[in-house]
Amino acid sequence: MFRTTLLSLVLLLAAGPLEAESYKGFPRGDALISAAGLKSALDGPGPKPVVLAAVGRVPWLLGHIPGARRVPRRAYTDRDGMAVDRTRFQAFARGLGIDDETSVVVYDNSYDAARLWWLFRLYGKTGVRVLDGGWRAWDEAGYPVERGSRRAAPKAGTFTAAPALAGWTADMAEAAKARPDAGTHLWDARDIPEWKGTGPIGEARFIGWRAFRRADAGRPAEFRTAAEIGAVLRKAGFEPDRDHIFYCHSGVRAATPMLALYLMGYPVERLRLYDGSWMEWSRRAR
Repeated sequence: MFRTTLLSLVLLLAAGPLEAESYKGFPRGDALISAAGLKSALDGPGPKPVVLAAVGRVPWLLGHIPGARRVPRRAYTDRDGMAVDRTRFQAFARGLGIDDETSVVVYDNSYDAARLWWLFRLYGKTGVRVLDGGWRAWDEAGYPVERGSRRAAPKAGTFTAAPALAGWTADMAEAAKARPDAGTHLWDARDIPEWKGTGPIGEARFIGWRAFRRADAGRPAEFRTAAEIGAVLRKAGFEPDRDHIFYCHSGVRAATPMLALYLMGYPVERLRLYDGSWMEWSRRAR
């Protein structure tokens, strides 16, 4: 009886992490969190996650998750739309009250949260999760809502940004030289009209950020299941043992396939985002 009870206890303790890792069937499903999971984390007895809302001002005023902090895109990108440097990112994170050990949840209405997830990882912050389904999932669950903009500034955090993660980005020269026969695939994550209107960069193939999300059902902030994304990847010809570089217009939507392949268990060292994307390419390629 003692052994049976002990085994049951071990299985019970293991159930939490296993459930998180298998969210929607993803090998790395713990990079996402459901609305119910976030509500539980906010109501639980332990340290509360810092919730960041990557949304516009008007949607924010109309309703947001209680205690969340709005982070407009301009706060973490430079004037060319690229990621800020290490020093600016550290100041950005500290201004949100983030410490090294702080867990972070980012949500949006479409695709900006994935960009923030990528940026945090670039500078060494791995305890960051994206709210699957975004604001809509929280609101539809009937959870509490805050409105308006009044909020006291949080106490400054102590987060220390690490040097930029090697291999997590690609520059223009690397995008230009990407060749499937040389082991590197370049993927265009924009929308079809953009792809057809300007053509690709170099030998890029089209994938489109929408292929990884339920955008066709009007839920662009919600990822498809691992089975659905696996079918997308097989049809497009993705190979785990090749390098994959993603770009879009300004590097924001390209973070969606980056996160999707991370969720699917692709080797991190094989995934890169061309941060300059079409904005840099169109200005400097000649």
